[in-house]
Amino acid sequence: MKESYPIKFAGMLKTSKTLIAFLITFMPLFAWCQTIQVGNLKVKVDGKDDNFKRSLSVTLIAPGVSELTISLKGTISGVPKPVVISFKQPSIDIQSYLTPHGTNASDASSLYDYEISRMIPVNYDAKTKFTSATMDQPSMTFFNTNSQNRLTIAASELIFPITFNAGENEQDGVGFDLKIGLFEYAKKPVEVYKVKMRFDTRDIHYNQAQRDLLTWWKDENQLRIANVPPKAHMPFYCTWYALKADGVNAKNVEDQARLAKQLGCETIIVDDGWQKAQDAKAGYCLYNGDWEIDKTRFTDFKGHVKKVQSMGMNYMLWVGPSMIGENSKIYEKLKDKMLYRAEWAKAWVADPRFPEVRKYLAERLINLMKETGIDGFKIDFMDLINTRYAGKNLAQGNGRDYESVEEATVKLLSEIYTGCLALNPEVLIEFRQFYTSPVMQQYANMFRAVDCPNDVMENRTRTLDTRNLNYQVIHADPLAWNENENVQAAALQLLHTMLSVPQVSTDLTKMNAEHLKMLTFLLKQWRTFNFALTRGEAFNYGPDSHYTWSETSTKDQTVVVAYQPTILSPRKLEKNALIVNGTHQDKLVLDLSKNFGTRTIMVYTCTGVLLRKEKINFNGLVKINVPGSGIIRVL
Repeated sequence: MKESYPIKFAGMLKTSKTLIAFLITFMPLFAWCQTIQVGNLKVKVDGKDDNFKRSLSVTLIAPGVSELTISLKGTISGVPKPVVISFKQPSIDIQSYLTPHGTNASDASSLYDYEISRMIPVNYDAKTKFTSATMDQPSMTFFNTNSQNRLTIAASELIFPITFNAGENEQDGVGFDLKIGLFEYAKKPVEVYKVKMRFDTRDIHYNQAQRDLLTWWKDENQLRIANVPPKAHMPFYCTWYALKADGVNAKNVEDQARLAKQLGCETIIVDDGWQKAQDAKAGYCLYNGDWEIDKTRFTDFKGHVKKVQSMGMNYMLWVGPSMIGENSKIYEKLKDKMLYRAEWAKAWVADPRFPEVRKYLAERLINLMKETGIDGFKIDFMDLINTRYAGKNLAQGNGRDYESVEEATVKLLSEIYTGCLALNPEVLIEFRQFYTSPVMQQYANMFRAVDCPNDVMENRTRTLDTRNLNYQVIHADPLAWNENENVQAAALQLLHTMLSVPQVSTDLTKMNAEHLKMLTFLLKQWRTFNFALTRGEAFNYGPDSHYTWSETSTKDQTVVVAYQPTILSPRKLEKNALIVNGTHQDKLVLDLSKNFGTRTIMVYTCTGVLLRKEKINFNGLVKINVPGSGIIRVL
């Protein structure tokens, strides 16, 4: 049963109900600094604003879960001034945390500025994390080295910018100073506004706390999550690392598609290089915006698409609708409707607050799909459209029908998705980190890790970080490795991203025989267990170490993956199970608290060589000899 209680001022926590009622009646609820008890935390809400009255309330949702509601009521319509929510979390059995990756720098920067760090910094050196509709999710999770939740803090606001800052403070008892900022960036004027902060301190696996948070976001915002067609769950091939832009043409794409189908892939993503760009090397996005087929590379593009689809492959195209190149034909028409210039790309980032911009971009992509018969889009660079990059003092009005960049971006993506869905009810739309907010999950059915070629740890960490806060299917960054790589080391690229959909991106026409055997065998195993791998209930262990192992199960399948030498203690071992050795060691050790009985196992190398078949008892401490990058099938 939910329990609600009103604001309690510091020093008055034991005051009688009569006196509290008196204080609420006669003391100003828009006091600049208010303090309220949320569970065991003393939370301060600070910010001066003569135009808004501010009231607070706390609701106990369940033991260990509380909501702080902050309500604003304006005397006139206006943009609220910044509000800071702050509190100190005692440092008790907290060893690491998960946090949004972006910082609050006001200038545009590289996609690679979002480092993954599990270290909680000292408070005077803590970076402020920026979240919005197109930048991560407004939440932080603190946990211990046993992967148990200690605090998951989140905001209900998913569109407008919110900032998070956490740092360790040794004063007044060692703990973490947390600050959450509202209205620090430009936002549309309002007369009333309400936001909820969720505090979850339950002693449960952090994955469960995050799954419950995802449900809360969906319910609070009444989200309508995009449909995920079955083909989004099956292996993909992407041309990016294999062909780059220069190698994209009809023959090369068809050759890769044919070989990828034989491996078990069902969709090909044709990345940059398909569009008309007379001098693409002069600038990465110099011709973006027109999205016209390069007729020299594809003399009959529609026929080419049909040919690939006749192989049993779905066909997707890469686009970056946020970027308008200076050499594109549309640039002259839209050049006064841009947010800023992305110097690294020699292109401009379009301002979606102009209805002309949204109309052009949505119609161009919808018509491109209609004209070519493709099955969907890989939509890139949407995280470049946000208030952080555009600066705090955005011009408003002058033809713009939205005052919020984020709100207009959501409208644009909604129009693109709705139009494509009308053409194909099973349309495939892929977004990429960092625009993975739950609100974005209404307009895409696949979310991919940001570029991290040949980086096992990065790809593993990013896919697992994203999975528990996402209703949609998670895709790994395309897999690529040196053509002379040891086959066991090459296999790690796939094994460490098992709980996401693989996208192969090596040149299959040049692949050596051992690599081909490895991919064929492992993708077959992946397809066999793909339901558990992409839709099962997952528990990931060792997030403080960028993950040591994972398990995921459905009612009849279990997959256990070891990423680092560790002891595996799966909760389940269903009748059809797969145990993966994603390490260089030649053994796996399990410590089982439940007796799973005597089972038949088959031990394979990563290329599919059966080493032995035997019966073993899965009870207590179990050691199984299996080569590095090898697998164990359990029946």
